[in-house]
Amino acid sequence: MDAIYALRTVDRITRKSQQIGAFPLSGRRVPEYDIDQIREVFVGPYRIIYHIKSDQIDVIAVIHGAMVMLRDDDNE
Repeated sequence: MDAIYALRTVDRITRKSQQIGAFPLSGRRVPEYDIDQIREVFVGPYRIIYHIKSDQIDVIAVIHGAMVMLRDDDNE
């Protein structure tokens, strides 16, 4: 049963990434960075964080929403 749930989750994340490709500005700005080109969308409890570039969109991370994301300056 866990495998079925995992496959469904991967499928939902994949479909959402296709939406990002078609509508990159549909996600909200990531609060931890507050940079217009770094955005996120949600799939259930997961955050898909992506970077909009002039010629492509890079997925930076897919993380569970309960995880704390550190910024570079948080490590100093």
